[in-house]
Amino acid sequence: MKKYLTRENIGLVGAIGMCGFLLLGTFGKLLMAQEAIDTLKLGGLEGWTRIIGMGELASIILFIIPKTMRLGAMLLAAYFGGVIMFHMSHPDPEFQPITAGVVFFTLTLAISWIRGIELIKLGKKE
Repeated sequence: MKKYLTRENIGLVGAIGMCGFLLLGTFGKLLMAQEAIDTLKLGGLEGWTRIIGMGELASIILFIIPKTMRLGAMLLAAYFGGVIMFHMSHPDPEFQPITAGVVFFTLTLAISWIRGIELIKLGKKE
């Protein structure tokens, strides 16, 4: 049993769980769901709905695959940075909370670390 409870396997399960949740919003953008269009319209991005969805889907796929996980993590971190900025700059107070963006940004970095791939190497070289 112990050989299955490795950092990589636990991290992969976390990545699949997080990305499974993110796919709900991704498919909403790809299928042009009215709620996704309305939300992006408030920021003037309604014409970019499908393109944003395709970028999000590509980032999710890259994040799940172990060999491309580092690139996927960087793309997802950039995406969530954009999500945070979108919500912070929104004129409607209802859309200003940045909690979800911050949580998913943090999860992306934490899951990357759990999977054993450092995005940034700190400290002395050994």
